[in-house]
Amino acid sequence: MASFVNDQSFEEEAIQIPLNVEFGECSELRTQPVCFGVPLPQGTQVLAGRLHDGNGGCVPVQLEPLSQWPDNSVQWLLVDAILPVGYSPGTSTLELADTEAYFSSDSTSPAKQSIIIRESEKQIAIETGTALFQVGRKTLRPLEQVSLNGAEILGASGIRLVVTNSSGEKFEAECEGWRVEASGPVRATIVGSGSFPQLKNLRATIRLNFYSGSGLVLLEVAVHNPNRAQHPGGLWDLGDSGSLLFQDLSIELEFAQGASKNEVRCKVEPDSPASVVQDQSWSLYQDSSGGENWNSVNHVNWEAKVTTNFQGYRNKLGTEAAAGLRAEPVFDLLTPQGRTAFGAPNFWQQFPKAITVAQNKVRIGLFPHEHSDLHELQGGERKTHSVWIDFKTGESNLDELEWIHHPARVQPTAKWCDSTGCTPQLEIDECQRRSDFDSLLSEGVEGDNGILAQREKVDEYGWRNFGEIFADHEAAYYEGSKPLMSHYNNQYDMIHGFLLQSLRTGKWSWFKLGDDLAKHVVDIDLYHTTQDKAAYNGGLFWLTDHYVHAHTATHRTYSKHNCPANGMYGGGPGAEHNFTSGLLLHYFLTGNSNSKAAVQQLADWVIAMDDGSRTVFGIVDDSFTGLATGSDTYHGPNRGGGFSINALLDAWTLTHQDKYIQTAERFIRRCVHPHDDINKNDLLNVEARWSYTVFLSSVLKYLELKARAGELDRMYAYAQASIIHYAKWMIENEVPYFDQIEKLEYPTEAWAVQEFRKANVLRLAAAHTEGDLRHSLLQRGKEFSDRAWQDLLRFETRTNARSLAVMMIEGMTDCRLRANVNPPAPQADASLYREFGTPEQFVSQKQRVKSQLRQPVGIAKAVASTLNPLRWQRYWRIKNRAT
Repeated sequence: MASFVNDQSFEEEAIQIPLNVEFGECSELRTQPVCFGVPLPQGTQVLAGRLHDGNGGCVPVQLEPLSQWPDNSVQWLLVDAILPVGYSPGTSTLELADTEAYFSSDSTSPAKQSIIIRESEKQIAIETGTALFQVGRKTLRPLEQVSLNGAEILGASGIRLVVTNSSGEKFEAECEGWRVEASGPVRATIVGSGSFPQLKNLRATIRLNFYSGSGLVLLEVAVHNPNRAQHPGGLWDLGDSGSLLFQDLSIELEFAQGASKNEVRCKVEPDSPASVVQDQSWSLYQDSSGGENWNSVNHVNWEAKVTTNFQGYRNKLGTEAAAGLRAEPVFDLLTPQGRTAFGAPNFWQQFPKAITVAQNKVRIGLFPHEHSDLHELQGGERKTHSVWIDFKTGESNLDELEWIHHPARVQPTAKWCDSTGCTPQLEIDECQRRSDFDSLLSEGVEGDNGILAQREKVDEYGWRNFGEIFADHEAAYYEGSKPLMSHYNNQYDMIHGFLLQSLRTGKWSWFKLGDDLAKHVVDIDLYHTTQDKAAYNGGLFWLTDHYVHAHTATHRTYSKHNCPANGMYGGGPGAEHNFTSGLLLHYFLTGNSNSKAAVQQLADWVIAMDDGSRTVFGIVDDSFTGLATGSDTYHGPNRGGGFSINALLDAWTLTHQDKYIQTAERFIRRCVHPHDDINKNDLLNVEARWSYTVFLSSVLKYLELKARAGELDRMYAYAQASIIHYAKWMIENEVPYFDQIEKLEYPTEAWAVQEFRKANVLRLAAAHTEGDLRHSLLQRGKEFSDRAWQDLLRFETRTNARSLAVMMIEGMTDCRLRANVNPPAPQADASLYREFGTPEQFVSQKQRVKSQLRQPVGIAKAVASTLNPLRWQRYWRIKNRAT
């Protein structure tokens, strides 16, 4: 697949990027592909590169820009490579140049690799140098045929994706088309999509990755229920009429007659010996996680019944049966051309899963019929599964595919990231020396009550749950039956925190937490539908409601089991729970297209929820709703507006589309003004207004991005003047939360970690000032920081999920600001700071309509609008276009 070429020297003109290479839990590297992102300084142009290890070897790479700086130079670069056996862990180097000729003239450069793609009306053919893969355009079958040395391996049906409905009928998807997503010297990616009309238009997306010089294929299958949930009364329980029920969804592979010799080798667990069976069947079924709490109430169906039947897996080789706890299987079949090997990552973690091999047929059950209940995919819910298949010539070792369960990870060093300006400062002496910060994070993940231990206690496993973080802090005031089941749904952007700590420390374990959570969020926690109201479509579900059991709401906040007698309960996705920065960083570090799409989806959701023409009130008043920035009656600084602005800024960073930055600027003008009477916002009402610092943090991020883009315009001056105005008010009025404990309904550790937001806003705002004011902001910020540490460390619950989420980001920012004072921020032209006018209070769409209906003239206008067929036509046109 890949080979070393002796490397004698480096040229000074090339960029040398230091990397950390880690093998996960594997003691040695098996040949495997890697895909990772690296940041680059502004002004960098890259066309070619190669990857070196510390032993004088190098391998070729494939490069793809993921984002650009304002000058259109590459900001984040995706790198593909195939690491061969013998590649060393530890420090490695990526060498980049701005011309391919730079390496072609170097005799030490690795030989060029290539993948040839040929497209025709009937098929797409992919030649990797070892195998020929054929994908038919008329069906959604992942592979129509595979050829090795000219011999066809698959039977007439190739590889199929088959769904079995609740009545036992089997269907294949109707194909809507295939496209080439990526084509390069190391990796090619083909994507197909389609639907199952017989199952409420259940959608399926197939993504195939092929690798140069190899018969290896990564097959990703995503199934998606595009229908809306009906959520009566704002309750989102399983069993909703928008859900889709089915018996089985499997990948089925048939070998050509005579291609399989009916010999199967399999390893069910990593340390177990390989078993061999001939002319007999083999089956493996993982029913539960295999952990001590395998039958947790986390695994209930719509009837609130636990559906796991036994602990772990059952394995049958011919007539011999066995059982175990946690399967990480790899297996292969002997063919005249060699062996075809298979493996499914996260097999036990995302139970139920099944594998059956009989004669010349292989089935991998992604949602297997062996499960005791029907599978339910909720309205707007999606799930992605992965399977690796390796078509090999000649003999091979079964161990060669075991790496799929613990793959190697490559990422840039913290020092390099800091040098590019693409990430917050990571390499901080103060942060590394501060034992209470590092020990806090370590205890929060690996301690007796840390994330990993809590995952086992509630059995946060299964296809819908794996990657999620248990919201252990909700147990503080929970009074129901134990154990509490509460899901955190990425509040305060734990994805971002995990990935930042991964870059800071270089530890694979941090990346794994962030990667698993990101994949969970983009599938399960996002509402993937266009058929509901604009305020919900595409949004992010809240965490499980405070201090109550999730019951049958799964990851969708509100359950009928928690509804009070008066019925005043329920809701749906909302602006105050919207986190995109972690997903953006995940895309930059991995190239994961689902994370990229999620960032844009959440930013588009913000725009849509504020579009008055998308609501029924738009018949009367089609201006902005205000849903993206506050409540019916308050649109000052708050977390809803702050998170909305942050999502828009992340989408602008990703796409440079004007609609995102323009909407962010409109929200800033709506919520703050350089001449606000801040006391009218009641910001010292801590329970109602504590989150104003979230908003100010987003404005500070806006200023940083605008300065980086060189846009020191009128809006930059407006936002900068507003920040200074609010920072001055904070110096004069803010006090620590625990100095006003009588105002706190629940005086928990959460208030201590939120204190860091005040400290950081003050010190970041100082960069926009000078002289005595700058000194005062820095000093007051440090005082709040010292008090925050003092208050936090006295809580035994200081390492719960909520604290960890905030501290991974705000705590690291605190360490950075303690170690280094931010340099002065640029100023716009002095003329732009004049005459900002007077503040105007924004009134929400609902309040405007109510006000209109209180007056006879307003009623007459409303009636006229309601009777106007053109208004209704426009409303339905917009609604149908969204759908």
